[in-house]
Amino acid sequence: MANMHARQFTDGRSLVGEWDIRPSGVVYRNAGIDTLYQAAVQRGQATVLANGALLQGTGPFYGRAAKSSFYVNDPDARFNGKGIDDLIAWGNPAEGQWDNLPMDPAVYRRLRARVVARLSEAGDLYVNDGWSGRTERSRMGVRLITESAVGAVFAHNIFLRLQPEELAGFKPEWTILQAPSVKAEPADKTHSEAFIIVDLAAQVVVIGGTKYNGQIKKSMFCVQNFRLPLKGILTMHAGASEGEGGLSAVHAGLSGTGKTTLSNTGFPVADDQIVVDTHSDDPEAVISNMEGGQYAKTENLKVEKEPETFNAILYGTTAENIWHDEQGVVDYDNTSITANGRVGYPLEFVPTAKASGLAKAPANITFLTADGYGVLPPVARLSVEGGKFHFAMGFTSKMPGTEKGITEPQPTFSAFFGKPFMPLKPVYYMDLLADLIKTHGTQVWLVNTGWLGPNEPGRGRVDILVSKAIINAVRDNKIDLSDDNFWFDPVFKLQVPKAVPGVDAKVLDPRNFWADADAYQAACNKLAGIFQTAAGKLPDMPADVLAAGPAPR
Repeated sequence: MANMHARQFTDGRSLVGEWDIRPSGVVYRNAGIDTLYQAAVQRGQATVLANGALLQGTGPFYGRAAKSSFYVNDPDARFNGKGIDDLIAWGNPAEGQWDNLPMDPAVYRRLRARVVARLSEAGDLYVNDGWSGRTERSRMGVRLITESAVGAVFAHNIFLRLQPEELAGFKPEWTILQAPSVKAEPADKTHSEAFIIVDLAAQVVVIGGTKYNGQIKKSMFCVQNFRLPLKGILTMHAGASEGEGGLSAVHAGLSGTGKTTLSNTGFPVADDQIVVDTHSDDPEAVISNMEGGQYAKTENLKVEKEPETFNAILYGTTAENIWHDEQGVVDYDNTSITANGRVGYPLEFVPTAKASGLAKAPANITFLTADGYGVLPPVARLSVEGGKFHFAMGFTSKMPGTEKGITEPQPTFSAFFGKPFMPLKPVYYMDLLADLIKTHGTQVWLVNTGWLGPNEPGRGRVDILVSKAIINAVRDNKIDLSDDNFWFDPVFKLQVPKAVPGVDAKVLDPRNFWADADAYQAACNKLAGIFQTAAGKLPDMPADVLAAGPAPR
């Protein structure tokens, strides 16, 4: 670990010239942590917390700029012989669909030129070269060129690091140009001062107007979610873990559902962005982690409940929007800045993490959701068709802080538990999941990490320790699968277990948290109706998949 701090920088001026960037200062290539910390503090980009983490504020964007992410709509581009309109599920803001927005090439060129100009005049620049993807079939080279030393630390932690012998001949497949100080103008029609633009043909991402580190990470996730399914490889907004017995499980979910924490149960393989190569030649590498680090929320973080994350926040970790006192001592319970405080650290900061980032085919998949209606059970088994339905729907509640403007839980549907990051048309991801289930006999479960009982002051959320016990039991095949251990929920069409090792049986049945049975039934019917309305808007949903979804009674 001392090596990661002591590395000498290499001047990377020649590496930025191909983008017409002509900096007046030094271009630090793959600089060490000490160098980047010093630069971030001296340039006023960050401060150092008492625990050693490098802290920056990212306001006004305390989360993703959800309405300001675009793909260049290049009519001449071809991928696997198909045009971009044949592949991408374009969003439509007029209908409230903000994901996968098209951008006119002329607007893109204008914004990219402004970013390049800023990077040329910024003085010192920071280049980080790394890998996204661990296997031969998934790996691609990524280069970040940024004015932010904090962004360079984040990239150092999140992307897989190059070996010294790889550095000299490294040729990136993708380049990220990041200039947080460049703001969009009204004429650019980016819906905010931020812009995150993916140019699939030129293989470049341009980021401006926001310092939020998650945009660096998620931009490459979007790229992988475009390129790998076209090769027949499933990508998921999910983590993965392995148990002591060697069984693995995938944990898919949107931000705020506990994905990172629950992926850290057992031996974590990945926490957010995974590759599932169903027909991999290596049975030990069906699951693989795209990344070399984790990006975790810190809201109400406590060492006794989430020790893996808590103990990873130290020197070398990036931190964002976390409250602290004058001495730099943090208070994770104080969310006055945002509920979406974040930290980014390398996997070696988690002692239990599986160093290889690889695992066998998953025996189980858990779809994580945070139900704000208080009617979904903490865990339920899905049929094959039910698994396809919930994968296509991606129900959860948007959590405060994870996106700009979200201040309280809101029910939402995000296909594949990550629609903002899944640009291809739904059929690509659905067919690949079906292939995984058929090939490896994978069982699918719905895990609710949200609330129990009516929406009243003081109601409780499913305790994270309960969710951890559920994840361990599901992954390690410890739940009794006999019919006697399940009851059928006729509204949501779920098989709900009566007993799960390590979990109080009362918690498993949401009906136990409703004093008024009629009110419970009304809430179930309301949510089921919301499901049906949303399902009706999805194109080409097979009849048997639709029939497996919730229905009011």
